[in-house]
Amino acid sequence: MKKIVIIGASHAGISCAEKLRRYGFDGRITLIDRIPGLPVQRPPLSKDFLKYKNVELHGFYLRQKEYYEKEKIELVTGKDVVAVNRESNSIIFEGDSEINYDVLILATGADAKIPDYVRKDISNIYVLRDNEDAVRLKEGAFIANKAIIVGGGFIGLEVASSLRSIGLSVDLIEFAPRLLPRVSSQYISDYLQLVHQKEGVSIHLSQSIEEVIYSKFNKVEAVKLCSGKILRCDVLIYGIGVSPNIKLANDLGLSVADGVEVDSSYLAGKNIYAIGDVAYSSGEFNSRIESVFHAQFSATVAAASITNSPLPSQPVFWFWSDQYDLKLQIAGILPKPKKDEFLRGEVREGKKEGSFSVWNWYQNKLVCVEAVEDSQAYMVGKRLIEQNIPISPAIIKERSADLKEMLKNLL
Repeated sequence: MKKIVIIGASHAGISCAEKLRRYGFDGRITLIDRIPGLPVQRPPLSKDFLKYKNVELHGFYLRQKEYYEKEKIELVTGKDVVAVNRESNSIIFEGDSEINYDVLILATGADAKIPDYVRKDISNIYVLRDNEDAVRLKEGAFIANKAIIVGGGFIGLEVASSLRSIGLSVDLIEFAPRLLPRVSSQYISDYLQLVHQKEGVSIHLSQSIEEVIYSKFNKVEAVKLCSGKILRCDVLIYGIGVSPNIKLANDLGLSVADGVEVDSSYLAGKNIYAIGDVAYSSGEFNSRIESVFHAQFSATVAAASITNSPLPSQPVFWFWSDQYDLKLQIAGILPKPKKDEFLRGEVREGKKEGSFSVWNWYQNKLVCVEAVEDSQAYMVGKRLIEQNIPISPAIIKERSADLKEMLKNLL
């Protein structure tokens, strides 16, 4: 095995190349991405990059140019892969140039969703998925006064926070009856709703867009909600989720569902791996997991498998979100209870004023801890979940109990 090709140079792709070198692979690594320039970190795109006019993308590079040279990683950017020939093990680019591989790693990620009813020739409609999207949105936001954001997930809330910080009025539309409906507890949803409303965001729950109203200048000027209410805007931003980029996987004849189906080593087919946001695992969570941590973990597992190194153990997945001056940290994943099953949550105040955490049990097992400005609760909760240490809600309800001492007693 001498040639490994990784398609997709974001967190998963770069982490995999890095781990392959750490595990001793000394053959050729080619890292391909359709976006020109050095790959950037994605989390800051909805936060610091968007908030500050003079902040440039080069401050968010995942790795500097010298890194790729030092590690002998061939970085090919600004080129689209149009096909993969599985019989000849070759990658085909636009213009019919091609390269060969012994092992192929799909880190193709996911594309931001945008409804079919939206016209494609409109300049002030945005999504936020990669650095090109971020540059467009930033240019539009700094000359705008009113923004409408569709989607009350992490991206929608982080963008709302950033746009409010630069003075835009913001209307946020969410189809579900609460914010973060798929990933957080009701308590966190309610808390963040109050935070955003206090900061001046107008939140419209259980609402959808019935009509997009365009001006004669080919721009959105307003939307009509299903309630009949009309909201005016200068920019319209969609943060309604993503669709896994499975085109190449389909062309390769791989098994796909909501992503590329993989086994526990992220193997998708003979000599083909899928990692990051595009990978669909049929393991414990039976889903795709969209996070930087999962991107890095799946990259590590694939690299270990390729190099016959020991596979890392299943981790506790973690997430974070920065909104205004608040940091939300989540350890674990909230399950979707089946009918007649119960998800129990306990709220615990933190040591710092205004800090707190929500501890969630499912089938009498601690499964998720959500911490707002409470890193101690996050770290202790993560450790308990990681080591499968049982803890009762009664202990967490005991306000006088010190979390660190409690952890020591349980270990």
